[in-house]
Amino acid sequence: MTPYKNLLLGAAFLPALFTFKHASAQSAAEKQAQQPVPSGSNFLGLGLGAMPKTPGSSDMRVLALPVVQYSWGNVAYVTGLKAGVWGFNSDDRSLRIGLYAEPRFGYDASDSPRTAGMADRDFAIDAGPSVRWTTSAGVVNLDYGFDITGRSGGQVAQLQFIRPLITDSAFRLNGLLSTTWQNAAMNNYYWGKKASETVDGLARNVGSGAGLSAGLTGLYAMGPTGALFFGTSINRLSDAQSNSPIAERDYTYVVYLGYGWRL
Repeated sequence: MTPYKNLLLGAAFLPALFTFKHASAQSAAEKQAQQPVPSGSNFLGLGLGAMPKTPGSSDMRVLALPVVQYSWGNVAYVTGLKAGVWGFNSDDRSLRIGLYAEPRFGYDASDSPRTAGMADRDFAIDAGPSVRWTTSAGVVNLDYGFDITGRSGGQVAQLQFIRPLITDSAFRLNGLLSTTWQNAAMNNYYWGKKASETVDGLARNVGSGAGLSAGLTGLYAMGPTGALFFGTSINRLSDAQSNSPIAERDYTYVVYLGYGWRL
């Protein structure tokens, strides 16, 4: 069974979760697992992140980005670069269903020898339905996004599991596992080459596929409100992406480090 079929199978069983109830209110560990920076509360900071210059590139680029992690009750939230609203909340808040939006960074073709001569790939925004299921073991997130900016006209689905590993008040650590599927339209735009971008005038198309990712995110408290935060992930490209003419490796890495304040 392909990862994409696994995503569809998981979505098919979601209606059954409406009957699930926790015996008690959400614990601090469950709240910690709901957030990219495991602060367990609202958070504001600034971080430096290193990621591939172009998709599948062995060269890295460093970006300075603000980190905003804020929830407006049970209605809306901003976590990192992702924002959303909840339309349904179960009585114990273990199951939430809503809509999300998240940016997708493009790249400059001049950043890699394998993309030189191509047109730049533009910044885009993915948006669509989102589900969060919080359990005592961890948090399951399911998102299905559409490129609402029309850059690729593509679609993306992600199934993610976040588990709190260390819940000490001074040092907190979450583990993450996820699978992400992108359809052919999205992969072609970011990973493929148009006929006008190849020497022989033949397009290099990239089909749909699902990749895997594993990572850690952590926080170390410094003083009553300040904290260092960090994270790293290793990402296994889908077979379609690995066979892309611009990919230099099957695995990519992301690391980040920053400082912020718990609000």
